[in-house]
Amino acid sequence: MKLDRRLAPLLLGLVWASGCEQGNGNSTDEHIGHAQPAAETAAPVRKEPAGESAAEGPSGAAPGGDPHAQHRAGGGDIAPASPPPGYAPFSMDSETARAVGLRVAPVEERPFVKGIRTTGVVVVDETRTSHVHAKVRGSIESVNVDFVGKSVKKGAALCSIYSQEVLAAQLEFLSVVGQASQSTEPSGSFADAQKQAREQLLAAARRRLALWDVPAAEIERLERTREPQRTFTLRAPRSGIVVAKQALAGMYVDPSVELYLISDIDKLWLLADIYESDVAGIKLGDQAQVSIAGLAAPIPAVVAFLPPTVEEATRTLKVRFNLDNPEGRIRPGAFATVELSLEGARSLGVPEDAVIHAGRQAIVFVVSGERIEPRGVTLGPLVAGFYAVQAGLRAGESVAVGAQFLIDSESRLRATTGQGPSHAGH
Repeated sequence: MKLDRRLAPLLLGLVWASGCEQGNGNSTDEHIGHAQPAAETAAPVRKEPAGESAAEGPSGAAPGGDPHAQHRAGGGDIAPASPPPGYAPFSMDSETARAVGLRVAPVEERPFVKGIRTTGVVVVDETRTSHVHAKVRGSIESVNVDFVGKSVKKGAALCSIYSQEVLAAQLEFLSVVGQASQSTEPSGSFADAQKQAREQLLAAARRRLALWDVPAAEIERLERTREPQRTFTLRAPRSGIVVAKQALAGMYVDPSVELYLISDIDKLWLLADIYESDVAGIKLGDQAQVSIAGLAAPIPAVVAFLPPTVEEATRTLKVRFNLDNPEGRIRPGAFATVELSLEGARSLGVPEDAVIHAGRQAIVFVVSGERIEPRGVTLGPLVAGFYAVQAGLRAGESVAVGAQFLIDSESRLRATTGQGPSHAGH
């Protein structure tokens, strides 16, 4: 009965293993059969490498040497210098390769350009935003800016506040001003000291009003007319739009209550979620294309800040982009889609399907003619279905892409049964 040629290497390994376990006490016939198998079960003949003499064996030994030399080389395979642990090289003829679906891919240099597509939210620029609080306790008498979204100029009246503290400070200020105007101008060192004390007291009263956000123009009017105002006006600290408002007529306020949030929306921020594994390829100044609902076309944006911390819940970073918004078409709170292209260095690359991950090591199978050699490699990032190869392969080599499970199993079997390099001492 004839045996399938593709089963020959496995049968040879099993026969050899049986002979090794029984030692030198085996019968002569069994050992001969082991050393010289029948022609119809012989292993496929591999192609001789260029420059190797056909008279010499695969290992360079002359004919007539050790009869087990060919068997120790794994059925005609050349053992690699340092195969991955648990793996051994082997040969596979073209007919078997077609039967198991073996395909190869070249190892070649390629650019690793990674595209990132993520989402983000438009927010106000915190460096162009002011939170407006009253610095005294009191109640709001009237509201001038009464809805969110209203544009205001710096110094515009926001609301009028009645405060007993401010009214008392006005009366104190007028008292000091009155004393200074009614006093005579005596001579002598005592008169000079008294005058200096009045000036210091007047400056302190004026400064007290200024620290409570009473406008300078109001203090000048008070000093000129000597008429206190029951309320004082709270004014806008910057130009922009009212993003948030809590001020209502009759409302009691204290320094902890935020009455207005005013922001200049000519410049906005976009906070986009980028996974921490992708942040290594992003740097300040990178250009992105941002698509926002309501805009006809994407707009450019620039990476302005990479936060130092990661969001624990999402494992992402809130990468900040700067947006120009001179026409006010972009509104805070809008959702956006961000597309980034990360330019990487050119490197050797292999398809993702060519790599087998065995624990911490990555294995590829280098195909050279009928020879299949396992090779440990050091990989870089995975981009568009290709791994960047940092070490372990050379340009121009070919790696197996199909039949990975069968090839991996055969290589492990060769190493286990001793038909690979580890059996060279037999």
